[in-house]
Amino acid sequence: MNKFIQSKAAKTGFFVLGLLVISAVMFFLLNNSKIAASISSAKLVFEEEYHDFGKIPQGPQVEYSFKFTNKGKSTLIIEKVQPSCGCTGATTGGKNEYAKGESGEIKVTFNTQGREGHQEKHIVVFTNDPDTPQKDLKFSCDIDPTMQ
Repeated sequence: MNKFIQSKAAKTGFFVLGLLVISAVMFFLLNNSKIAASISSAKLVFEEEYHDFGKIPQGPQVEYSFKFTNKGKSTLIIEKVQPSCGCTGATTGGKNEYAKGESGEIKVTFNTQGREGHQEKHIVVFTNDPDTPQKDLKFSCDIDPTMQ
C-alpha cells in the first residue's frame, strides 16, 4: 500500500481529485453569491414594455409614459435613458433613484413632423438591476399625413 501511495499514478489521481474538489467548492461559492446578489438587489419591472400609438396625424408631438416599479430589495438606479434616434426623447423627469417598492416612469416623446407611414422606435434604459442591466422599451405608430 505504501508503494502505491508513492507511485506516480496515485499522485496523479490525488492531484486530479483535489482539483475536482476545489472546482466544485468554487462553483458552489460563485453560484451562491450570484443568487444572494440577485435576491438582495434592485429589480426593474415595467407595467408594459411596448406601446402602440395607432394611427396618428403627421405634425404633432406624441407622448407616452412607461410606468415601472422597483420590485427588488435595494435602491434601483436608472443610470441612463437612450432613445434610438433624434426624433425621440426620453426622460425620468430628473429622478434616477427609486427605493424598494417605489414606482416611477420613463416619459417618451416622439416628433411626427416630416414622417409618414409605419414607425417603430426603441428606448434603452440602463440600470443597476443585475438580471437586466439594459431594458429595451418600444413604441410604434402609423403616421397618416392626410389626417387632421
